[in-house]
Amino acid sequence: MPDNVNVPDKTSTVARIAPVAGVFVVLAVLGLSVNAGRLGFDLAGGRLLEAGSLSEVWSAYLAGWHAVDGGTASAAPAALAVLGIFGAVFTPHGFVSLLLIADAPLAGVSAFFATRRLPVQPWVRAVVAAAYGLLPAATAGVAQGRLDVVAVHILLPPVAAGIAGVLADPGQRWLHSSSLCALGLALLGAFSPLAHLLALAGLVAGFVVLPSPAPLVKRAASVVIVVLVPLALLMPWPTVLVNHPALVLHGLSGPGDPVTAVDLAGLDPGGAGSWPVGLAVLLAAVIAFAVRPNRAAGAGLAVVVLGVAGLLVVRLVAVEPLQGGPVSPGFAGVPLLVVGAGLLWIVLSVCRGAVGKPFLAGGAALVVALAVGVVVAGSGGPLHSGGGPALARDQADELSRTGRSVLVLDTGHAPALQTGGRMPRFGDEQLAVSAATPARLAGWQDALTDPETQRTRAALSGAAASGALFVVLPAGADPRPIVTMAGDLASSVAPTSDGRPVLRLLEPGGQVVLIPPGVARQAVTSQAPASTLGVTPVDAQLPDVRVRVSEGVPGRLLVLAAEHEDGWRAQVDGKPVPIVPAWGHQVAVAVPTTQAEVRLEHPSTLRDVLLLVQIAAALFTLLTAVPTRLREPHPTEPAEAVRS
Repeated sequence: MPDNVNVPDKTSTVARIAPVAGVFVVLAVLGLSVNAGRLGFDLAGGRLLEAGSLSEVWSAYLAGWHAVDGGTASAAPAALAVLGIFGAVFTPHGFVSLLLIADAPLAGVSAFFATRRLPVQPWVRAVVAAAYGLLPAATAGVAQGRLDVVAVHILLPPVAAGIAGVLADPGQRWLHSSSLCALGLALLGAFSPLAHLLALAGLVAGFVVLPSPAPLVKRAASVVIVVLVPLALLMPWPTVLVNHPALVLHGLSGPGDPVTAVDLAGLDPGGAGSWPVGLAVLLAAVIAFAVRPNRAAGAGLAVVVLGVAGLLVVRLVAVEPLQGGPVSPGFAGVPLLVVGAGLLWIVLSVCRGAVGKPFLAGGAALVVALAVGVVVAGSGGPLHSGGGPALARDQADELSRTGRSVLVLDTGHAPALQTGGRMPRFGDEQLAVSAATPARLAGWQDALTDPETQRTRAALSGAAASGALFVVLPAGADPRPIVTMAGDLASSVAPTSDGRPVLRLLEPGGQVVLIPPGVARQAVTSQAPASTLGVTPVDAQLPDVRVRVSEGVPGRLLVLAAEHEDGWRAQVDGKPVPIVPAWGHQVAVAVPTTQAEVRLEHPSTLRDVLLLVQIAAALFTLLTAVPTRLREPHPTEPAEAVRS
């Protein structure tokens, strides 16, 4: 017997590891060099807001009411829960920064492992995976701070592979594979509802059209799990998407920039951060299929058609953004990633077996072409290290202590944001506010960025009445004209960390105020107070307010710094009373002349039920996603041993 019979084959181990290690190292070096000017765990800018601490992320996700843009009971995006889970080590925003910087190597490795079942040489798969990691749409997503595009870039290959496995033959472990696919689809949908819908469309179409040797009942059960379980895992977020389809088209990062047909053909979604070098991917797919056409390329072609359909919807259907602004088409990054993945799938289908080796030189040229585009344009864009704008320490402490809000204005088409107790955070822009809020905030922004005495004074008074304590003006704005014309309403204070001017509002205010009859008459007939004489802040916090008022004159109002939307309930001494709109949009209740206990609340019973559904779905998925050991059938042993 040879001496080395039990010695592991080290050469085969190295051969298995080398391709994926090469993909990771090459893309990591390229990613670090391109992002050299923005290395750190505090990236912000462009479409990316800071995510805050772990406790802030979970508080925002679990809260039934959010002090954003006057307050809303809208469900927070499911992406916050993902950041809360995976950000436990690096902090949520550190995890976000890591995803952005390491997007290319993570996506390349993801694509390599997702194609492991294809009969393609490992080095060919490695080259195609490297090309996938360098797609221009993903490079633009990183440069512009579009976390949803980056998440789709990383998650798309395993989700596509999971769906292909479910459609082909789920096998004996069908429940395990279906649950894993559902979990991946839920992660994808948490960041990009559009990618979720495209994946579901591909799943359902494939189930109807494609033949499979697997029993129909098993395939149908797998498809039902993949369709329904992600919806339960994302609860209550899907309820917001149904009522506000703009979130599906615009995604978490908002509308897209102008883009030409040439850019789209080059897989460039427009804006900073990329070149249309994706034309090389299109050319590679056409040449590969022309050289060796085969039926296996049909799957990749179907993915391309799915991506093109999504691209047409995103670019041709223009809608108003969720929190206001001009009617705009969506960002083309997600559908272009789907198109790019389909084109590379076609290339892989042509490279099956040993015939793939001659294509390595062409694949290397494709990677070089994409890398040139990344190096030239990838370091640009508004994404930067150092975090977002922050108030001075004493201002931030006061804001947190009082719970009052800050009104952050911006230039261009970016909407204003009003957030309670802190500066804006990731997820605030995806909350569905009341229908009248965007127009009101846009009016305040116009009045404060283009000062005119009457409009500016009304905007400052209205903002103070809604609970605002500070106003952050756009970068480069001059606060002196505002202070000159309304010195009794606002004063200039220390700027933000990035130099943006800040105004402090001087009128009395708070989360809850008690206003006298004279001001109360203004509150029910006008949009902003002309006088604040006698306005008294009340020590109470939103959204559940419970205060005891003393005897007083008739006509007083207890006013909340909360938007008047469905769901608010008011009681005086335990008896229901009607809500009175104050300043046209805030919650208020009439106070009796005698001592009384006034209670206002915004119950979140339905949200709590949906969270329980989410928890039940998570437990089901985690339990069924764990693979079970299947015993192989053994031949029946004889009852008695044969004696010699």
